[in-house]
Parts: sequence; C-alpha cells; structure tokens
Amino acid sequence: MKNTPKTPLALVIAAICANAGAQENFNANNGALNNSEATLAPVTVTARGFAENVLDTPFVVNTLSENTLQDQHINSVEDAVRSQPSSDVHNGGNVAYSTLWMRGSGSLSITSLDDNSVDFRIDGISNGKTGLARNLIDVETIEVAKGPQGTLLGAKAEAGIYIIKTNDPEDEFDARIGVGIGNQNQKSAEAVLNLPVSDNIAVRIAGMTSQQDNYLIKKEDGKPLNKKKKQGVQAKIGWHDDSYKNNVVFGVYHDSQSNDVPLLQKDFSTYEVATFNLPHHSKSTAQGATLSIDSELDFADFSSNTGYHKYKGDIARPYLPPEMLPLQYAAFRVPPPLQPFLNQVFSQNDNNRQRLYNDYKQLSQEFKLTSKPDSDIKWVTGLYIEKRERNMHSDAKLSLQALPPSPVKQMLTSTAGNGDYRKQSKSSSQAIFGEITYPATDKLNLVAGARLTHEKLEHTATWQGNSNNPQAAAGIKKDSKIISDAALTGRLGLSYKVTPQFSVYALQSRGHKFGGFDDYETSTFIDKPLKAYKPTKIDASEIGAKYQSTDKRLNLGVAVYQTNMKDSQIKSGGMPPAYISEAANVDSRSRGFEVNGDWQSNDNWRLYGDAAIIDAKVTHAAPEATIITQTSNKMPQVPNFSASLGIRYSDDLAWLNKGHWFTNVNYRYVGSRYAQPDNVQKLGSYGLLDASIGIGNDHHCLNLWGKNLGDKKYLYIGVQPGNVGTLAPERTFGLDYQYQF
Repeated sequence: MKNTPKTPLALVIAAICANAGAQENFNANNGALNNSEATLAPVTVTARGFAENVLDTPFVVNTLSENTLQDQHINSVEDAVRSQPSSDVHNGGNVAYSTLWMRGSGSLSITSLDDNSVDFRIDGISNGKTGLARNLIDVETIEVAKGPQGTLLGAKAEAGIYIIKTNDPEDEFDARIGVGIGNQNQKSAEAVLNLPVSDNIAVRIAGMTSQQDNYLIKKEDGKPLNKKKKQGVQAKIGWHDDSYKNNVVFGVYHDSQSNDVPLLQKDFSTYEVATFNLPHHSKSTAQGATLSIDSELDFADFSSNTGYHKYKGDIARPYLPPEMLPLQYAAFRVPPPLQPFLNQVFSQNDNNRQRLYNDYKQLSQEFKLTSKPDSDIKWVTGLYIEKRERNMHSDAKLSLQALPPSPVKQMLTSTAGNGDYRKQSKSSSQAIFGEITYPATDKLNLVAGARLTHEKLEHTATWQGNSNNPQAAAGIKKDSKIISDAALTGRLGLSYKVTPQFSVYALQSRGHKFGGFDDYETSTFIDKPLKAYKPTKIDASEIGAKYQSTDKRLNLGVAVYQTNMKDSQIKSGGMPPAYISEAANVDSRSRGFEVNGDWQSNDNWRLYGDAAIIDAKVTHAAPEATIITQTSNKMPQVPNFSASLGIRYSDDLAWLNKGHWFTNVNYRYVGSRYAQPDNVQKLGSYGLLDASIGIGNDHHCLNLWGKNLGDKKYLYIGVQPGNVGTLAPERTFGLDYQYQF
C-alpha cells in the first residue's frame, strides 16, 4: 500500500513477524531457558471459554505474559492497549471521555461511556470501557483476542477483547516487594503476599502505588501541571477440595488514577502549555468484588462468575482551554483589541470552569458449562445476566460578570455548556450463548456459535441553566426515553490442520452493538426529543494461517480480515459557537492484514513482534452526520501501518549465586493517521524505542528501563477544528528493585 513505510526496519518487521508474549520457561524469573534442545510448553489461550493451544484457535489471539509486562514496564490497562499495533486509545482524562478501537473498528468520536466496542474482561468480569481505569497488579497473563468476540463474550467485545487474568491464591508461601525511582520525580512501590491458611485455603494480597510529575509544564510558572498518581490493591481468598475438582475464589479490588489530564496545545515543539493557573485535575476510581466457582462434573466442567463493579470519574478543567481561545474568538468574531481583556476574564475560575462526573455500577452473573478437556467435540454453553446504573453530570460555569453587555457575552452565556447537564440511565441485559467445535475429520474442525441477547435501556436527560444564562428562565428541562432490543448473533468457521504444526482457518461473524444515547448531546437544551443511536450491526470475515514448530519455539501467524459496520455511532456537531450536538450514525468498513510471531531460537535469544496494515473508512454518512464526516473519509486514529519488533537476550552469571542477566529492546512504529472523523488534521507517524536491562538471582532483581529513548515528540490526539492536540510523554526512565522472599 502507498502509505506503508519502505524503511529497512519496516521490511524486517514484515519479514520476520513476531507476537509479543510467548510462554517463557525460565529457571528463575527473567533467567535463561534450561536446555536449548528442550520442547517448550505450547501457548495456551482461553478466549473460547476453555484452554486450548493457540494453534487451534480460529482467530488471532496475542498473549502478554507476566515477564513481558515487566520487561516492557506495562503497568496499566492503557499501557497494554498501546502496546498492540492494531489497537489504540484516545485518553480524554476520564474514561467516559475516551475512545477505543481495534482493527479500525470502534468509536468514531466521544459519545458515551456505554459505547463499547473493545471490552476488558478482568478475572472473568466484563469491565467495558471502565477497564481503562484499572491498574495491572499481580497479573498472570493478558490475552488479546481480535475481531468480533460477542458470540461468547458479549456485545461490548464486537471489535475485540482484552482478557486479563490475575494470579489466584496458591498452596505455597510466596512474597515479594519492590520499589522504583525515575526521572520526573517517579517513585513507586509494590508488594505481593501469598499465604496458605490450611491445606485447602490460601490468601493472596497485592498492592502498588506510584507517582510522578506531569510531563506538561505550565507556561505561567514553569512548574509541572500536576502530579500523576496511581494506587491499587487486590485481595483474594481461595478454597479447593482435596481432589482439586472444586475451586472457589473470592476477590476484592480498588484502583485509582489521578491527574492524567490531557491538555490541548497549539505549539507542538514544547511541553509548555498555557493554563491561566486554572484547576487541571482528575480522578478515576474502579472498585468491586468477584466470586468464581469452578467444578468438575462427570459430563462437563461448570463455572460461575459473579461480579460487582463500580467506577467513579471526576475531572476539573477550564470549559474553554486557554490555548483554544483564539479559535473561540475567531468563531465568535471577537475584535482583536478585546481579546487581551477576555483572556483576563477567562483566567478566573468562575468564568471558565467545567466539572465532569461519572458514577457507574454494574452487577453481572455468568453460568457456563464446558466440555471436558479430553472430549473430541469441544463445546461451551452459558447464561449471562447484567444490570447497570449510571449517572453522568456535566457542570460548567461562565459567569462573565466583568464583561459589559454585548453580542459576544450574549452568545457565550447562552450556550448549552453554561449550565448543569445530568444524564441517568438504567439498563438490563440477558443472554444465552453456545458454541461447538466439531471434528468432521482428523484434520478438519467445524465451528458454530450463537448468542441471543435482550437489552433494555431507560434514559433521562436534565438540563438547568446557570443564573446568567438567558435560557435559565425556561426552568429545568427534562426528557426521558426507553429503548428495548433483541439480537441474535453468532459465528461460523472452520480450521484445517495441513500438518500437525500448520493450520489454516476461516471465520464469519455477525455482531450487534445495542443503541444508546450520547452523553453530550444537547437535544433537551434546544427542546428537541431525545434521539437514540441506532443499533450497530457488524459483519466480519477473517481467514488466516498459523504455524507452531514441533519444539514450540517458533510461532507464526497471518490473518486477512474485513469488517463492515452498519450504523456506527458518532456525535454530530458540538462545534463553536453554538455547541449544539446530537446522535448520528454512519456506515464504515475496515479491512487489513496482520502478521505475528515469536521465536525462542536458543537458551538466550528471543525475537518477537507483529505488524498490521489497515484500510478503514466511512462508507456512508447520513445527512445529519455530514457536519463531522463524509462518505469515503478515513476512520480517525487508525494508521495504515503499525508494527512492533522486539528482541530479548538472557544468560546465566557464573559469579552470582544462581544469577542471571537479561536485556530487552522493543521498537514500536505507528503510521500517520487522521485525528478526527472530519479528516482535517493529520497526525504524523512516530517510532518509539523502549529498552530494559536487568540482573538478578532467586531473591534479588534490579531492572533499569527506559521508554521513548529517542525522546520523540509526537501527538497522542488532535481535536476539531484541526490545529490543536496533545503531546505524548517525553523520554522516561527508571530503576526498579525487587526482592523475592
């Protein structure tokens, strides 16, 4: 393709392939393999509801092991998303103000916390977009299943899913502590304790805390914008019977992330940003409880996953970002002599303030029966029930008392934003699902699955203007609406083992994402009835091939896919001066090619990585959506080419008792892409070099790491109308120490 880089690195990536995260059997944490001739354990995944060799899964599943997370210093769910070439995230400082996509499918614009296309299932519980608020604590493995996974995993996973498994309590004592320091005043600490209480009961507790200065600097005083903080703790208690056929694990967790507020800027050559010394802070909190029950029956394996998940988000920032004021002045046609005076007015908190609150609660229950591991016919069937409640509150204030009466003041104070917007919703979902893998011959497996889901959503929107808003005279404006929908989705596929080491597959999937309401639409403000998004229908086709060497040291995979999405959700409008927006839908299409692999060549060397070529565009834009996008526009934030290539070396140290050392180098490339659906602003390509080097033995591990070692300046995001954005972090580095008891 014309936008595919022709650099030697790109050619190496395309030729070598590699998939981040193959199994690593080390004689000590991060040590070398025991025997260069040994056969490794196969990469096992569970994306289809049961454990199987990744060679047998009829779609792409990448894995990130515990060692990979440590090597690449991946500490949060957002870090994990950014590590994958075919997926990315737009962080708006608040989960509800963020967007996600995978393989070019997902959110076209910021619409709603309920607009999920990429799910995060953590310890068996669907977190949806709120999974971005989770830290990665004591993680065993992460599976990244690409393409529609709604048949078994629900409507939140119609573009793909991250399946995150944390470590359960074990029968043997285990404990470790760790500390870290780095540039930007980084400080971190972590601890894990696994304590057997009896032969059948064990407890596991893990926690972490970290903080660092924001890399964005205030122009006013040269100090960091704020201090970014993360804290998390999780605790589990596990029980099993003497035969290990019945297992119960109860867990609780609490994660918080503070002050990750992206700041819009015009000058991309510096990290200094105008703030007027106004508040810029945020906090996201995720907490909950899980209960998993697994039992081996005579004819099948039974599992139950119960979860209570709660998310709270709060962000405070200027309603009119200081560096966007020139755009506002142009939109309102403010005379240049008046602009310095307005800058002084908008530097006062009462004249330029916005608070966004989100409160989300979810209760879910899944029962599942799975075929026995030695069964020739693999099958899974289950029942899923979920209830959600959400409150969203947008409170902005533009007092502007210092401004004399004028058309400019009239326009500014009359907007929907100069008031209090509240959205409340209650939803319920029930689903039955099943899938079977039938061996038609010794080499040919047929796959068929289906899911029947019913969802009901009750939504209420309320708007009340501030006292200086002329629209406040109309009093409180309120509207409610109930929508209900049912959908039958599923997939059909086949896999054929050409040889015991090489297989090919084909998969056709039908998905359905339920309709909903835009969190930021202004229908109530302008006295129009609430308008719901139409449901999104997804049709996806994928063919691929996988190879796994006899000794399991080499894993390769290629896939070609096309995904058609009818009635994708998008927010139309929301631009100055009126800031009027409403729900709209567009059709889109994404197709691409992926290659991945992992090669553990001998005791010491490992090569890994993957690459993706994607062509994603809008195929039809309804009239109400043409204000923000057009037919044939490229999908936002989706590069034509992205890739990751890494190499790892490890070896023993004879002079250190049971010692070893290791180094890992990873290069990630992201091609150019459009920032927004209007295709006005194009974000440049960038390449990031990350590395780590460590030394350790059975008890001690010292790890020096660095990210963006080339200190590349690049834009994470860009926003309409097309000449402002947010710079990504500069070079960071640090030193971590861990002690294993």
